[in-house]
Amino acid sequence: MDLTVMVAAKLMSEQKVSSIAIEHGGKKHIFSMEDLLEFVHAGGDLNTPLHETPIHMIDCLSEAERVLVAFELMERAGRRHLGVTDQAGNLVGIVTYSDILHSIDPSVLMERKTVGDIVARSAPVMFTADWILEDVAHHIKKQEDSIIVVESGRAVGIITAQDIFGLVTSGAAMDQSLAYYMTSPVITTPVNFSISNALLQLREFNIKRAIVVDEQDRVVGVLKQSELVGFAYGSWVNLIKSHTAELHELVEILEQRTRSLEKLTVTDVLTGLGNRRMLHLRMLEEIERMRRYGGDAFSLVILDIDRFKLINDKHGHLIGDEILKVIAGIMESLVRKTDTAVRWGGEEFAVLLANTKLVDATLFANRLREMVEHLSYQDDVSVSISAGVGEYSVNEDESSFFQRVDRALYRAKAQGRNLVEVDAGMES
Repeated sequence: MDLTVMVAAKLMSEQKVSSIAIEHGGKKHIFSMEDLLEFVHAGGDLNTPLHETPIHMIDCLSEAERVLVAFELMERAGRRHLGVTDQAGNLVGIVTYSDILHSIDPSVLMERKTVGDIVARSAPVMFTADWILEDVAHHIKKQEDSIIVVESGRAVGIITAQDIFGLVTSGAAMDQSLAYYMTSPVITTPVNFSISNALLQLREFNIKRAIVVDEQDRVVGVLKQSELVGFAYGSWVNLIKSHTAELHELVEILEQRTRSLEKLTVTDVLTGLGNRRMLHLRMLEEIERMRRYGGDAFSLVILDIDRFKLINDKHGHLIGDEILKVIAGIMESLVRKTDTAVRWGGEEFAVLLANTKLVDATLFANRLREMVEHLSYQDDVSVSISAGVGEYSVNEDESSFFQRVDRALYRAKAQGRNLVEVDAGMES
């Protein structure tokens, strides 16, 4: 318990493991790579002794226990590590969530479901190579997290949680551009790969995420190993139901996970708003409605919190998260049941306004902007938003419509922020 965080991290690095177990007073604790990353992101001092950090006791199971029992315990407790004990109760090893995922044979998964079917559920964190690592490193908090470095939409490099861990343990600076730290070339997964093939690829290259690309090699999403296996479980359920009674327990576990995953696929965990997949699905519905039945157009508002990085740097990410939740609450108070408010990613939000003309959408955006500007926040933080507004034209696709409104947002940013910029319509 007297080891410092830095010594513990270097011990993990030297032994090439992702966690260390600590036995103290007859109790077993664990300190993992993820604990280290969260500690660093919270501004912790690496010279802090472990007993002064929020390390937690580790749940343990007998080495004779079934893998599915370990999986269920991890899911229920939200743990990513379990201790393994012998008959005498001595700690003989650690099993991780990734260990369990790797133990699943992908050859039994459904071959018909492709990564393209589910990739819209996960938004990649992408930056160009000239970004400074220390400005974006806070995006990596879990072992499967990564930063994708892109050029013209194509992946040219990747920085993983393992890379950040190595920099922290070595004491290296993180003030260079992403190009200095990234691994290149990048292993990518074609959008038409089956889940089975994608999992085989992860196992072959010992990687924890699939960077999904389209036919032009442009990045369209990132799927973590746990997400791939999780979605595969949904396909297992119907098959397993026809098997013998001894599998009923497994069916119940998988059904519970499927329901949980379905809810998570369209929900942003922090704010409770929808996510970009929900917006994608709703926009397709509205486009289909207009093309089939006509009627009033719908409008889109894309908004971004001004200088949000400075807020995080000055007041901390906890205050930043609270501001995101407050703004989400304001959005929910303004939208109708027919509208869809989502967190697009980071500090960016979007609102689909059904049966709404451009002029009314502009009024909505300005009202939202004024409410955000005049609201009181913790620590007397000053917050404003910029927004782009556009009305859908039946002759364009979803991507071109979104790009129009997104360009309007960036015009608002360029013209001084705390503004609403309106896109007049498609260019002829």
